[in-house]
Amino acid sequence: MLRPRLLLLFGLGLGLLVLAAALPTFVINGKTVKVDTLEKGGKYYVEVQGFAKALGVSVTYDKAKNQFVIVSVGQAAQTQVAGTTQLAGGEGEFGKTYTLGQSSPLNFTLRSAEYTVSQVTVGTSVYAPEANEKLLILHYTVQNPNQQDKNVNWNSFKFTVVDAKDFNHVFDSFVAREGTTEVYDVNLKPAQKVDLVAAWAVPASGAMPKLIVERERGAPVLRYDLRGKVKPLPAPFADPADPSGATALEEVPAKAGTYYPMLKFDMRLESVSYNTEPMDKRPPAEGKRYLVATFAIKNACAPTAREANYSYSNFKFELKDTDGEKQEFDGYLIKAARDEHAEGKLKSGEEYKFRIYFELPQEVKGQTLYAAEGKSRVYAFDLSQFQ
Repeated sequence: MLRPRLLLLFGLGLGLLVLAAALPTFVINGKTVKVDTLEKGGKYYVEVQGFAKALGVSVTYDKAKNQFVIVSVGQAAQTQVAGTTQLAGGEGEFGKTYTLGQSSPLNFTLRSAEYTVSQVTVGTSVYAPEANEKLLILHYTVQNPNQQDKNVNWNSFKFTVVDAKDFNHVFDSFVAREGTTEVYDVNLKPAQKVDLVAAWAVPASGAMPKLIVERERGAPVLRYDLRGKVKPLPAPFADPADPSGATALEEVPAKAGTYYPMLKFDMRLESVSYNTEPMDKRPPAEGKRYLVATFAIKNACAPTAREANYSYSNFKFELKDTDGEKQEFDGYLIKAARDEHAEGKLKSGEEYKFRIYFELPQEVKGQTLYAAEGKSRVYAFDLSQFQ
């Protein structure tokens, strides 16, 4: 004996198609129910709303999408709010390799990440954080899984780091081969791999919780939880109030004899003295003397970058004296051994010394000397050792 077989089909109208080997009787949950039916050409049609009610569900028809929406009684309709769905993808792990992209895939491995306040050179470009920034550096590996050559450069992946305030910071700079400062833009042979470095500015305050790596628009992405996985900043650059070591100080306590990174230059306080000799052809006023500070600067950019120009306009200096008063330096840089203006250019790694000066009352000494290059973070040099 053939058992009745039901096949439910949604048509273009508001009907539900029921194919049956024999005239069906509707028994739902042990209860016989009456549903309006219509026979046509050996097929039986049931009225949708009545049949849905008998089943304990609701049915609505979306004319714009030409589709029926069925919702069980007691269940909320599953709707999607436009613009709130995150990109499709998965969670990434450091050291694990993933294939990203569909039409032009590449293998991606995030090896490590770190924060720094030092300069990073890629080609002729120098990436240096300003006072309210730090750099996030990614060390990653790319491999070509295709049967043909594939070009790899800065645009091969879209890197987006999300900060603690949920702001996005998108990488849009060049990348370099690990261990070099040359811009990487090369065709990889099948199965060939390369280690690369990417660096860009992010907020100085706090850890960056998330990194999103995207190969192609519309293809699945990788999401990395960066918390606790990024190498922290070292002292004295890290804010001691942040135990994660992810917050960079905008004002860094500094000591004489040590180089500190700024923008294009590293700077070191060499010495501080007090005298009444003329500076920039002018002696101090009666009853006063000069505090003279000698600094050394070094071009911290790699050889691939251009020479760096220096003059009085590059730097900002401010002195706080033992009376608690402050004064800004607004003169020219003076050569270390001659009373002449100092300006010029330095090649990568070259150093140069110059002097600056502040006029003080005879009995007053310097307490803290602040130095910066443009919008760089400020270094506060303790002058107590020069008393």
